[in-house]
Amino acid sequence: MVNLFPGFNRRYVIIAMLTAIALVLISFGVTEYRRSYTVELALGLRDRQERLRELAEMIYAVADAESAHRGFLLTLNPDFLVTFNEAKGRANTVLDSLMTQYGKAEKSELKYLNDAKNSIDSKFAEMQNGISEAQRAAGDAEALRGVRTNLDVRWMTELRAIVEGIRSRERDSVFADVDFWKAQVKINRYVATGATLLNIILLLGIGMLVIWEIERRNAAAMKLNSIVEERTAELTNLSKHMLSVREDEKLRLARELHDELGGLLVAIKIDLAQIAKKFDVTQPEVAVRWARIQSALSAGVELKRRVIEELRPTLLDNLGLVAAIRWQCEETCSQANLTLEAEFPEEELSVDLNIAIAIFRVAQESVTNIVKHARATVVKVSLKGTQEELVLTIEDNGVGFDHNRKTSGSHGLLSMKYRMQAIGGTFQVMPAFPHGTRVVVWLGLDLANQLAKLD
Repeated sequence: MVNLFPGFNRRYVIIAMLTAIALVLISFGVTEYRRSYTVELALGLRDRQERLRELAEMIYAVADAESAHRGFLLTLNPDFLVTFNEAKGRANTVLDSLMTQYGKAEKSELKYLNDAKNSIDSKFAEMQNGISEAQRAAGDAEALRGVRTNLDVRWMTELRAIVEGIRSRERDSVFADVDFWKAQVKINRYVATGATLLNIILLLGIGMLVIWEIERRNAAAMKLNSIVEERTAELTNLSKHMLSVREDEKLRLARELHDELGGLLVAIKIDLAQIAKKFDVTQPEVAVRWARIQSALSAGVELKRRVIEELRPTLLDNLGLVAAIRWQCEETCSQANLTLEAEFPEEELSVDLNIAIAIFRVAQESVTNIVKHARATVVKVSLKGTQEELVLTIEDNGVGFDHNRKTSGSHGLLSMKYRMQAIGGTFQVMPAFPHGTRVVVWLGLDLANQLAKLD
């Protein structure tokens, strides 16, 4: 993937995210402000409706008081006085509430309410005087004439006109506020929709940037993985080549030691035999030195044989893998005074020479590590093979191995691991029960033989 924006990094996504968060907060603030504003409008509408209700209740209370006043004057029934007093108190209470509300909200209406209040107070005082006179007259005709007059009708008409004017203006305000409230609700909807769309656009933009960055990183990771795989393959091939060169050098050195050094030692031995025939080597002074020469020569021959076997066991070339591993384990454990418990197949395994060398070197290195580091007393070696696979297990009862530590510094372990990887096998090191270390080598022979043919 081509990087169209070489300067792109995380700050672009962070800036976009911060912008989106800021817009969300701003839109939330605007929405909350608009909501609070519409709530205030709704509360204002409720207050106007409440005032309309109280105006109607005031008219009803005054009408009830007037009816109770007329009923008492006509019948002198004291029950009408109870109704009159209740209606009068209710009318005064409602009127005081209206004065308080209009004093806070609509001060322009206070003068009309004051006119209504003065008229009601005057009329209530007049009614109270009429009741008092009726009580004194006890049904005198003079009191009844006051009932028949039309002054109460005119007064109610005037009062209704004042209150109706207030109610009419209040209704007009209610209608205007309702229209304004609807307009504000529509504006709120537009604001919320716009903020939502803007946030969606920003989130889509952020998502596209993140997706683009993920794709770019994936492409870079794939390219890096491909480079790593290529380098790993090169290192693996180099490792295989170095192992092959190393084995070839060991084989060449073993042959040179066998041919040249072996020839020299044999020539020395023959010459010494000829000297022994011509000179008396049994003399005391000569016998000691002669025995020392013979011992040193024998030690040199044995050293040559042991070095050659270490470099390239002749058993591996002549008798096969099983015999070579058996000899190596017995020889090493015998020299280190270790008890060997071995399990080998009765018949020799038919494997490629390169595979046999790799398995033998792993066994050789594992047993050598046990001698050097394990402080063990028993070594168990098991070699099992079929036509499909080969399994080598080497276990000790020593002090064990820290399996959590990195193996970067363990060149022997890495060497064994790379040897097995080179022929398509696996190499594992694990704890043994109850203590010690177990090495397990597995090899699929089909794949190993194919790799060996490629080499």
